[in-house]
Amino acid sequence: MSAKAESPLAIYLYGFTFPGTVVPSVLGVDDEHILTDYNSSGLNAIISSVALVDFTGEAGENNLQNVAWLTPRACRHALVIDKLMEQGAVYPLSFGTLFSNVKALEQEMKSRANAVLAVLHHVSGCQEWSLEATLDRKKAVDYLLVEGLQSGHFTLPESVGRRHLEEQKLRRSLASELNGWLTESLTLIQDELSPLMHDFRSRRVTEDRVLHTAYLLPVEKVAAFQQQVSAISKRFEPCGFNFRVTGPWAPYSFSQLASL
Repeated sequence: MSAKAESPLAIYLYGFTFPGTVVPSVLGVDDEHILTDYNSSGLNAIISSVALVDFTGEAGENNLQNVAWLTPRACRHALVIDKLMEQGAVYPLSFGTLFSNVKALEQEMKSRANAVLAVLHHVSGCQEWSLEATLDRKKAVDYLLVEGLQSGHFTLPESVGRRHLEEQKLRRSLASELNGWLTESLTLIQDELSPLMHDFRSRRVTEDRVLHTAYLLPVEKVAAFQQQVSAISKRFEPCGFNFRVTGPWAPYSFSQLASL
């Protein structure tokens, strides 16, 4: 008999919903055990069984580092969350959230119920959408220089030699002040989008991104949000901005208050 066959089963938790949610008719992350639910303290936990050895110990560590093993299971986890989102509010849990038995799960549900229910009410009727932006800094400096010259804020000498030197000086000055202009631009963008959102979370930005924000949008305002971002993109593209909207996502960004 294999080690997996001898391994005890654990409870795999996908997330929480309000009571009354229909359990999706798909198999769990291991593509073997069916989904079921467990109700306690006003919460509905969506669960399935998994072999404990797959997720713990040396074998579990190796599995979680093995893309070929991890990818299909992570996709099945995401599919379950997507199916739950089709029905209503969901508090999604990250991949690999396990409990040794029902008693341990129920104890966690009792201790977290108020916080998790608050999140479910907060995200109810909403979707998470992501807005990212990058900035071509050279293009931004070019734009600001041309804008300054056209408005008369900057002037350049007639002499070609002096004109070149003065232009380079202006470019260096604009580059050094670019972060301030960027902050003002991002604040303006946020102000324009604020009336459409229920909540937002700023995400970590990398070197190539200047904006990464998760928005919690009422479903009925998603189309207006997309239209507003499109208008913002057209207006800011000449400045060197490039925007990208993705979604809808499970509300992971807004489900951290009661993180397990």
